[in-house]
Amino acid sequence: MSDFARWPLLSEAFSRLGRPVVVVDLETTGGNFYQDRITEVALVRFEQGRATHYEQLVNPCRSIPEFVARLTGIHDETVKNAPVFADIAADLLPLLQGAVVVAHNSRFDYTFLRHEFARIHTDFAAPSLCTVQLSRRLYPEFYKHSLDSIIERTGIQTANRHRAMTDVAALCDYLELSLAEKNHQQWDEHVRVLMNPKMLPTWLPDSLAQQLYALPDSYGVLVWFDHFGKAQAIEAHERAYSETATLLHSKKLPPHIKAAASIRFIPAVGQLHTLWLKAQTMQEYQLMPSEKSTSFSTVRFIADEHGSLQARIVLLNSGTRNWRPYGLFAHKKAAKRALTQWSQEHKLCPDSLNILPTSYAKGEPCPVEAVGKCNGNCRQPNGIKHQNQRITELAVLLPVTDWGKAHEIEITETDPLTGNSITLLCAGGALALPDGSWYFDSSLPIVIKNKFRQDKENIRLIT
Repeated sequence: MSDFARWPLLSEAFSRLGRPVVVVDLETTGGNFYQDRITEVALVRFEQGRATHYEQLVNPCRSIPEFVARLTGIHDETVKNAPVFADIAADLLPLLQGAVVVAHNSRFDYTFLRHEFARIHTDFAAPSLCTVQLSRRLYPEFYKHSLDSIIERTGIQTANRHRAMTDVAALCDYLELSLAEKNHQQWDEHVRVLMNPKMLPTWLPDSLAQQLYALPDSYGVLVWFDHFGKAQAIEAHERAYSETATLLHSKKLPPHIKAAASIRFIPAVGQLHTLWLKAQTMQEYQLMPSEKSTSFSTVRFIADEHGSLQARIVLLNSGTRNWRPYGLFAHKKAAKRALTQWSQEHKLCPDSLNILPTSYAKGEPCPVEAVGKCNGNCRQPNGIKHQNQRITELAVLLPVTDWGKAHEIEITETDPLTGNSITLLCAGGALALPDGSWYFDSSLPIVIKNKFRQDKENIRLIT
């Protein structure tokens, strides 16, 4: 199609958004976001009242299923000599980045684009509008809103249906028709409400907005800096751009957002890796955790004045500590029960551990000694040394809530698009950091519990 001037109402409506808008369509080898690949990309970019176009066949580096080839007319031979996605990325990215991406079932096109860019280690995210959802808002009286149904009921003329540029042109024709039939103010309101991810607010400084529009929609850590270059906040994200754009539209903005002048993004391969990076980044910038304290408890072993290791039940608050937590418990009572059972099972002295019930009178003989199962040697230097050694060896066996029989584990996370992976050590519900310290926050128990449920093959039991 070359007559792009036939969409004057659409060009004007998109201009009201204050950002370039790209209407895009992709053809692919199938619908699996991780296994299938793009075979054709076409787009029309609207900017400052003008429309330009781009279209390109893409070699997917895998065979095209016969039923897909019949549907699209794109066969293996068709794309045999076409460039691979990496070869067109440098031309395509400037057309998409910072623009609003519009597509019919935008989740499909947007996700495929994100994944293709991620495979070549290129960050990409953008505000996105699904015209299926827009059609449902504008024409609730109709049941079907597929592009085929829309073309049929509106009488839009098309050729080579299911080729990318033909579908882009048909979609633009439909949007132009809807603008001719509907109230422009309501049309604009629907568009802004339905965007997912959203556009960034217009009050952001241009330099900061440019940095935010360059964020990927993937795992990573975001650092916010003020005008003096001082780090104000550090956030862990699963989808960095989407979550940040949503936050920026909140009615009550956090102080660090209001003071923000620049950002730094640190990519991660998964949810656990993101928290691991966040802990180290907080150490780097000497920031305290923003998470609220939790009711989780753990056990810490501290020597008394005689050198005997005693068990202390402590709250496991968010943050980094230079001592290793042993066990993870929902509350102190559960920790006390577990300590008692653990000491009995391994024949450790409850008196020297300081875990006798508070009702037990001071000065009374240890109950284990009273029944003749201890000769009191645990209070002698050699006995203290022996018990301390056993406590150090056995402490790792204290239970961790929701871990079943596991106490110390290694979890491997892998980015399915890039193949990058990392293996992380977890114990006592906390993450081991490279400098020997341990990190815990309120989200860790849930993250690791989900790993046990959904990702067992990537968990290695140590103890």
